[in-house]
Amino acid sequence: MRENLKKVPKMRTHAQAVVIGGGVIGCSILYHLTKLGWSDVVLLERDELTSGSTWHAAANIHGLHDSTNISRIQHYTMNLYN
Repeated sequence: MRENLKKVPKMRTHAQAVVIGGGVIGCSILYHLTKLGWSDVVLLERDELTSGSTWHAAANIHGLHDSTNISRIQHYTMNLYN
């Protein structure tokens, strides 16, 4: 019976950075770390990527807010995909 079991790869025990959560912020952090040259990084997600609260946020673009920093992040993010 044991011969029929698939071998499950072991989870790594060490990494330079561990990002918890595969939402828009977690994926962005992982993207930017790898863009900076980090290669020993891991993303942990309990389900599918962006299946948590991210999908409720309509691309994480909110029409009304009073934060200059959020405006800067949104501007950067929109330009990132152009």
